[in-house]
Amino acid sequence: MRIAITGGAGFLGLACGLRLSADGHRIMALDRGEHVLPAGIDFRSCDIADDNDVDSAFAEFEPDVVIHFAALLTLDSKADIVAATRVNALGTAVVFSAAQTCGARRVVYASSVAALGDADTRAGDATTPRPASVYGATKAFCEHLARACVADTPEMTLIGLRYGSVYGPGRARGWRAIQTLVEQAVSGVPRLFYPDFPQPIDWTWIGDAAEVAARAVTAPLSGHHVFNVVGDKRFMREAADHLKQRYPSLTTIPQSAQTPPSAWDFANDGLEAALGYTPHTKMEGGIDQMIDGLV
Repeated sequence: MRIAITGGAGFLGLACGLRLSADGHRIMALDRGEHVLPAGIDFRSCDIADDNDVDSAFAEFEPDVVIHFAALLTLDSKADIVAATRVNALGTAVVFSAAQTCGARRVVYASSVAALGDADTRAGDATTPRPASVYGATKAFCEHLARACVADTPEMTLIGLRYGSVYGPGRARGWRAIQTLVEQAVSGVPRLFYPDFPQPIDWTWIGDAAEVAARAVTAPLSGHHVFNVVGDKRFMREAADHLKQRYPSLTTIPQSAQTPPSAWDFANDGLEAALGYTPHTKMEGGIDQMIDGLV
C-alpha cells in the first residue's frame, strides 16, 4: 500500500514509517522543514494546516491510507493556543478533507490521554473527552470531528489512537519527564532529581506505539473508532529505582510534584479484539532498551 504519514519525520511518525516500510509498503513522510530520512521513506516538506499544500501532496502521492501524527504537543500548545488550534485542529480538518478528496479509504490519527482529562474512564474507549489542557482540547476536537466526518461520509474509516506517554530514544519534543529521567542517568550525573508523582503514569514504549498504528492500517474495521492505547502503569520512583540498579553509584532524589492533568487511570479496552495487539513492554525493559539506544 501507499501510506502517507503526517509528522513523518518526528519521533512516532518515523518509527511507524520504518515499521510499515519493513512490511513492503511505500511510505511518504510529510513534515515541516527539510529532513533526510532512512532508505524506504520518501519525504516532502508540507504545512499541515495549508489545504493547498496537503491537497497537492496527496494528489501527487495518491495514498491508500493516511496516518496523521503531525501536532504541537503539550508544552507548545500551552505556550501558543492559536498555533495549537491551527496545527492540531485546523490541520486535522485539512488532512481528513484531503484524504477524502484523494480517495484514501482510511485515516489513522493520534488522539491522546490528554483528551480525556478529568473524565470518568470506566466507559473505556467510549469515554467522553473532558480535556484539562489546551493540547487535550485540540485532541478532543479531532475525535469529535472524525466521528462527524464518518457520519457524513460512511465509506471512510477513521481510527483514533489515544496514546498515553510514549517514550524511547530520539524523543525531542513534548512532555519529557520520562525521557529526561533516563537521559540524565545515561549522561553520568551523580545525583538524579526526579518528579515523585503521587500517581502512576503510562509508560508506552515507542516500538509498541508504532506497532499499534501499523496494525490499525490493515485491521478489518470500518466507520469511526477510538481506542485507548496504554502501556505499563508505573510510578516515577519505580523508574528511579531501576536506574539505581543499572547505575549503582547514582543517587536518586525525589521531588514533590503534581501528576500532569490527564486521565492516567484509563485502560486498554477494545484494542486487543480490534487489532490483535496491546502494548506489552514493561517499564524496566523499555528503560533498558532506551539505555542501549543512547549509549
